[in-house]
Amino acid sequence: MASSSQPYSARQLKQAIEWFVRLQSEHCAEQDRLLFETWLAKNDSHRAAYAEAERVWAGMDYLKSLPVPGLAEARSAKPRRSTAASLAIVLLTTALLTGTWLEYSAETIHYATRMGERRRIELADNSHIDLNTDSRISVKISLLQRKVVLTQGEALFDVKHTVLRPFTVQVGDLSVRDVGTRFNIRKQSKGATISVLAGEVELSNGQGVINRHLIAGKQQIYQETSGLGQAESIEAETLTAWVNGQLVFKHTPLHEVTAELERYHPVHFTFSDPKLAQNTLSGTFNADDLEPFLHALETILPVQAKQNGRQIQLRRVSKK
Repeated sequence: MASSSQPYSARQLKQAIEWFVRLQSEHCAEQDRLLFETWLAKNDSHRAAYAEAERVWAGMDYLKSLPVPGLAEARSAKPRRSTAASLAIVLLTTALLTGTWLEYSAETIHYATRMGERRRIELADNSHIDLNTDSRISVKISLLQRKVVLTQGEALFDVKHTVLRPFTVQVGDLSVRDVGTRFNIRKQSKGATISVLAGEVELSNGQGVINRHLIAGKQQIYQETSGLGQAESIEAETLTAWVNGQLVFKHTPLHEVTAELERYHPVHFTFSDPKLAQNTLSGTFNADDLEPFLHALETILPVQAKQNGRQIQLRRVSKK
């Protein structure tokens, strides 16, 4: 909330700076300019934040020392009028050239894990990402934003919050924005499960889901066709057990258990009796080792596991 001495919030200032750089880009479309005008006219706080963004950029003298294409010309340009206003225009142009170039030239780095592999990625801003089995992400960290795209699998994000540089994760058409957070995202074919362990996130797809907040200890399932489901409570230790190579099941139907194992191993489970798939299983298992799991399964449930290559058939047996 804005204070009496500062008529805009930190979030509004971040938005203003993002708009400021976007408008200077040659890639800025007319639709973006119209959206900016709508945003600017929304309230006085937006106008005050945008004026501050202009002031911030004009004062970023350290940018003038960076090797940016076209910057030398901007530095050597002499104002037609030797006035403070003309000098401010030159400095602002220098900052804009530099900021826009840094934004669009930032490198996008791709990371991936194989089936059964986990990986921790340390980012330059002291945030880190844990990738689960068979997952793919791309990461772009620029002057004004940190953007991750999760295209496959699952990732746990531990974000170092920075007021003027938002951290967002794009998964399908859903944008998940950090609000000082530790959160987990698991991508499905046309949706995702978002779970917050600390802080909160802001969810938006630009359509029916706009700026929805999800707080710590809760998760929501998002479907591209139907939007967000109801928020549900989570157990953080159970949810993040995969980071340590463990799978935790609590009264989980067997068909869900086997589907989870198929994420970590190149096997496919079938059931000789469809009713068997509804039996539930509880316990903590090593995600990396299939044999102990099959042995435990046969011990706990009236089940026999018969493996033929990559096919594993589960059969009901009578316990004496």
